[in-house]
Amino acid sequence: MLGAQPAKAHSNLAGSSPKADSTVTAAPKQVTLTFGEVIRGNFSTVVVTGPDGVRYGDGKASAVDKTLSQPVKPLVAGKYTVAWRVVSADGHPIQGVFTFTADLPAAPSPSPTEPAPNVSEPAPSQSPAAATEPTDDGSSPLPWVIAGVAAVLALAGATLLARRRRTT
Repeated sequence: MLGAQPAKAHSNLAGSSPKADSTVTAAPKQVTLTFGEVIRGNFSTVVVTGPDGVRYGDGKASAVDKTLSQPVKPLVAGKYTVAWRVVSADGHPIQGVFTFTADLPAAPSPSPTEPAPNVSEPAPSQSPAAATEPTDDGSSPLPWVIAGVAAVLALAGATLLARRRRTT
């Protein structure tokens, strides 16, 4: 006789745009993840990190049913890492990481027919503090993803404990 098959307990990543391990030739305006089941948007995060170590997320990710979208800032050419974490409708947190490559044309250089800048005007100055401040700490998104998963697990444990106390 055939044995019982285990039931699939929670959602899985069904697809993405850009696709995992793909190369895009036009910069997307957002990264979209599609899951096999409905996800809980209020517990979802997406971190898009560029080849320069800079995070390219532009605002908060939004979830609708099975889809999670993260708007992104204009991309530069290179390899991007997408780290994500969601909570399935059944309460199970799932996470993953994938990469894609942006093969984008170089920014166009100024046309030789454009007028030269007026050299008699002083160049805008930058404050000494702004010149020495780092723009990115170069940290990995992994600690944030792990911290998020730990928070979700703690919340799920507290919820289960509260439910058990109500039923007894």
